[in-house]
Amino acid sequence: MLGAVLRALSCELMDTDMLVRRVGVTFALLLMPLAPAASEAPRAVFSQTIVDFGTAVQGAKLVHEFTLRNEGAVALRIRGLQATASLLPDRISAYIAPGSQVVLRVRLDTTTLSGHFEGVVRVSLDDPALAEAHLTVVGRVVPPIEVAPAPAFFVAAQRGERKEVAVEIVNHEPEPLAIEAVEHSSQRFTTRLDSLEAGRRYRLSVVLDPEGPAGKDKDVLRIRTSRLASPVLTIPVYTNVRERVYTFPDAVDLGALRLSDIQAKPDLLLRTAQTLMIYQSGGANFRVTLSSDLPELALTSERGRQGDRYQVTVTLIREKLRPGALKGSIIIATNDPQFPTVTVPVSATIIEAR
Repeated sequence: MLGAVLRALSCELMDTDMLVRRVGVTFALLLMPLAPAASEAPRAVFSQTIVDFGTAVQGAKLVHEFTLRNEGAVALRIRGLQATASLLPDRISAYIAPGSQVVLRVRLDTTTLSGHFEGVVRVSLDDPALAEAHLTVVGRVVPPIEVAPAPAFFVAAQRGERKEVAVEIVNHEPEPLAIEAVEHSSQRFTTRLDSLEAGRRYRLSVVLDPEGPAGKDKDVLRIRTSRLASPVLTIPVYTNVRERVYTFPDAVDLGALRLSDIQAKPDLLLRTAQTLMIYQSGGANFRVTLSSDLPELALTSERGRQGDRYQVTVTLIREKLRPGALKGSIIIATNDPQFPTVTVPVSATIIEAR
């Protein structure tokens, strides 16, 4: 009986001791300093992070503004600014008081720009939720006199095929533009000029002569205008009249290879092999036989299912290679009565092993 009483008294003392310990821990926690609340941190808010300036004429000096407001309870620190080429941010205060704002001006000089532009200003901050902000400036820069879609003509056609390509000449300057003459010396094409909007937009067309000289050529159009500064506009014209039997490309270049690399890498010659396509426009029973005056070449061919083309793989033969330049031809004998033989130039350079 006495033992049971003592055990009960011991348990009661243990419970009391545990209660005292719990109260002590709770009191200690109440006395610990509290961590700063999230509301006490700076909070950076930008009015916008992307500016699209639309279309600007080359040479324009643009200024764009980004507003940065501190909506936090303590000062916001700007640690640094970094900008891509052509963008120049103004200097601003390094600290923004709570509830205050600053205007960050970003300047853009378009003198050396052309086409689509996208630049970024990176703003480093001490905001825990936004350590770095990206401010983007996008738009399109056009020359004072724009040739669209590209400032060049590319015209290719089969023999006997009529082909016409046009560009627009757009005046972005305030003064009206008159086109006084279009000049060239080529016999491969003619030109036609149409006014779409007087003084502002013109369509210039190049019409390829389907019976003109075969092959590729480059000419230049000289367009005389009423513009006081740089009155002559030049546009290159690239033409190509293909015969009924033709190849692509017109020549095969196997590049420059080191003998040491060829010996060390067994698959190098396979990886540097070139593909030559041979076409007969409108053909259905086209046949070819291949040969070369270069013993270093291996030629394999595969006939297309439609019977109008061949795919030729041109490879160098390892055992026959010596240092020096290789220049020769692939000779294509065909069953086309008008074009029984077609010759394709081939070149390569084999460099002495180190």
